[in-house]
Amino acid sequence: MNLCHFLRVNRSEIIDDWVQQLSRTTSDRYSTRQLSELRETVARAYDGNYSVICNHDWQPIEEFIVFITKMRLERGFSLSEVQKAFAIFRIIMINRLPLVFQGEDLSNALLSVNNSVDVTINRFSEYFQGKHEEEMQSFLENLEEQVEKRTQQLFNSENRYRTLVEDISDGYFVCRDDRLIFANRALGGMLGRDPGTLVGESYGTLFAGVKGQPSAALNQEVFETEAVKVDKSRFPVEIKLNRVRYDGLPALAGVCRDITERMASARRELEHERLLVIGRMATVFAHEIRNSLSSIKVNVRILQRKLDLVENDTRRMEIILRDIDKLDKLLQDTLLFSRPLEISPRWYDVNELVNKAVQRFDDLLNAAGISVEIELDDAVPELKVDSNSMDIVFDNLIANAIEALSESLDKKLTISTRFRQNGGDNEMFEMVVSDSGCGLPEAELEQIFQPFYTTRKNGIGLGLSNVVRVIEQHGGSIEVESKVNQGTIFRVVLPWQKELK
Repeated sequence: MNLCHFLRVNRSEIIDDWVQQLSRTTSDRYSTRQLSELRETVARAYDGNYSVICNHDWQPIEEFIVFITKMRLERGFSLSEVQKAFAIFRIIMINRLPLVFQGEDLSNALLSVNNSVDVTINRFSEYFQGKHEEEMQSFLENLEEQVEKRTQQLFNSENRYRTLVEDISDGYFVCRDDRLIFANRALGGMLGRDPGTLVGESYGTLFAGVKGQPSAALNQEVFETEAVKVDKSRFPVEIKLNRVRYDGLPALAGVCRDITERMASARRELEHERLLVIGRMATVFAHEIRNSLSSIKVNVRILQRKLDLVENDTRRMEIILRDIDKLDKLLQDTLLFSRPLEISPRWYDVNELVNKAVQRFDDLLNAAGISVEIELDDAVPELKVDSNSMDIVFDNLIANAIEALSESLDKKLTISTRFRQNGGDNEMFEMVVSDSGCGLPEAELEQIFQPFYTTRKNGIGLGLSNVVRVIEQHGGSIEVESKVNQGTIFRVVLPWQKELK
């Protein structure tokens, strides 16, 4: 299957996904639009992207840009809102294409989609901003005409102009001789100041890296710089400057747009693409290494049985096997993290799954001198879960507790289950794993579920990330409480649904 065939076959499904994301996540203005209208515009945008990617024909998307610019300008949409709407197509494709394509085919498909979206957004941005500037310029020219004709009409026009400028979401300012003589509320909000206090300020003190007269930037259609807040912190902005007449005298008018979110979004997309590549590499490497480790382990076991080893050599063999198991566990976590999680839930006695998990650690618990207290609620009914995935949850939580108790004097591990009967459809299964170990400071609690963050001596920080994935896939949640030198409590909550007879 090539990319164009994929786009044709999945057209309706992708458009539906695009419409739902557009309505739910883009902005309040989009959420109030009728789904029929959004589907019509999204379908045109999709077909325009298809024409670019598969036919190298830009005419459909150019026509759509003219159409959507007129519609969104009339209804008060900002440039960034519509840019986000276009970018949803890229996000959807980044999530879908790796499920169908691999290797060079995936890279080429992602590149085609990315180029189409980038060029579309750039062309739309230029056209949208141009139309917006035409409206502003037309208004200013009409205002100047009115000044020359009648003073009273000038007064009325200025009032309308100020209302327009104050209501736009972008920062707007007018400066003369390198100092601001007007600033709207939006610019004041961006900089954390009352707009009245900006009048008289030097242009160069408000926008970092700017020296001398701002007229030097007129040769650039749009340029990026940094704005300086009242607390001296900085954030990225995009500025467009134009020559105007203000109060009958020449001046420079600027539109300032906060592009923090846009830049953060671009970084997130790049990071997502990077993680996709790393994930595929990790999968390939992990498979190969696990195969080799399995072979090494089998051969070490054979040598153990055949060779007459003295005590130290026997211990060395056990060290080899233990380290092989440790590496295998790390690779297992890596493989689980790097691929989509698929579960096959069935009805299980969860108390029995918990008991089996504890039994798997019997030798390790006894060797560490850890006292284990198990408190299982007999009222817990069977739960519909994927047993293999839940073993990942139980094993990681118990292993973390053992690690936390390694240097503790009071080595106590408590595992309990409870069935919370809240009535109706809100009945829940709860499992608590608590230890009396070293505990964690509050700053670390905010990070322990993040990939590759670890406080353990041996680990790569994927165990708890995989735990969260499993629990969320089951529709549940996990919470953690901890105090330094007092212990840690993990609380897992899973929903329960009555089995249909």
